[in-house]
Amino acid sequence: MKEEVKKNEDNSDKIDELSKMKEEVRSSYEKPKKEKKKLAWDSVFVTTVLVVLVSLSIFQSLESKAILEKIESGNLKSNSSAPALPSNLEDLPDMVGGC
Repeated sequence: MKEEVKKNEDNSDKIDELSKMKEEVRSSYEKPKKEKKKLAWDSVFVTTVLVVLVSLSIFQSLESKAILEKIESGNLKSNSSAPALPSNLEDLPDMVGGC
């Protein structure tokens, strides 16, 4: 009887060791739970700057399209006479090195 009790104890020890090893292996393969991250203020700031820049670029593209349409249609007014240059600027082409 003593031998049977001893065998049962040995078996139970082996089962305990196996179950511990099994739990260790399972815990190493389990995916850690992801915590929900709150939105950082840095990302809000960057997003705001990007929205402003994109808005400005859209506005500029619409304005350039309107200007191009005016040029193509011929509705653009131009000055027929060039402004008169001051007397000190008239001699610039004759000067050597601009001095």
